[in-house]
Amino acid sequence: MHCIIFRPANTSISEIRAILAISDAAEYTGVKGRDADLIHSFAVLGGDARQNYLFRKLLAAGFEADCWQVPGLANTKPGLYETLCRAEAAVLPMPALRGAEHVRAEGAEIPLRSVLESLPRGAAVLGGGLAAAAELLRQYPVRVVDYAAAEPLATLNAVPTAEGAIQLAMEKLPVTIHGSRFLVVGFGRIGKALAPRLAALGGLVTVAARRPGDCALAESFGCQSDRTGLYLRGLARYDCIFNTVPAPVLSADDFAAMRPDCLVIDLASGRGGADERGVPAGGPVYLRAPGLPGKAAPATAAEYLKNTVLDALTAP
Repeated sequence: MHCIIFRPANTSISEIRAILAISDAAEYTGVKGRDADLIHSFAVLGGDARQNYLFRKLLAAGFEADCWQVPGLANTKPGLYETLCRAEAAVLPMPALRGAEHVRAEGAEIPLRSVLESLPRGAAVLGGGLAAAAELLRQYPVRVVDYAAAEPLATLNAVPTAEGAIQLAMEKLPVTIHGSRFLVVGFGRIGKALAPRLAALGGLVTVAARRPGDCALAESFGCQSDRTGLYLRGLARYDCIFNTVPAPVLSADDFAAMRPDCLVIDLASGRGGADERGVPAGGPVYLRAPGLPGKAAPATAAEYLKNTVLDALTAP
């Protein structure tokens, strides 16, 4: 059997269990005759504050790590090639790409092809949302790990997203959460994290979902329910509307039905759940707020990313 094992620099095999909190170290280290590649060097590229914390967390765990165009950090090597040429794993941000050919970074974008050409053969490339670059990635002898769809990461990221959304609402609304009326559109991971937290603060929460089962679950949480796209209870009753659905669910007619002082916070990835051109002049206020984990709680989000990276690369 062939597996990948992390070994931080100057760290014995016996110490790996403590460093990585692997529940059963023997699965990776204690079985004789098992072939293993010891992974200990990372290159962290681009992104937002999460990459900054991730880089520092990898160093604190004893790994070798270099960084390039990470916000708030000086480049550790004089060039991109030098940053990557000895790395066994390149960690791109989440989301990883701008378009299909560039790694998302502040300032000058990082060409993905240059990254791939600089890595040693057999290195791992990890990032969130790599599908757009699938054709380019197939041209190089690297192992690709796209953790955008990793269930544990998506579930955990819903928590800082929900907390960041509430923080944003508290900053923008002229009223308290307590006693205000909220609509949460969508009852996936983010909706399930957001609705009960709003209710716990005294908000009067309605959840809009498509499936009757989700509506029933929302009601079991103490919320009212409605149907996405129909909004049978009307939209003029809400002080704030959160959208979590990455598909068109708020039309121009829906915006016209809202109060001018309503705050609409779109948490969905991609293009969001509404066309901003449908927002009438004079209100309501429409805010796009994707990527909240990296803004509201970057250290926590980086811990989630670190664990996801290590889990992905130690998988059989």
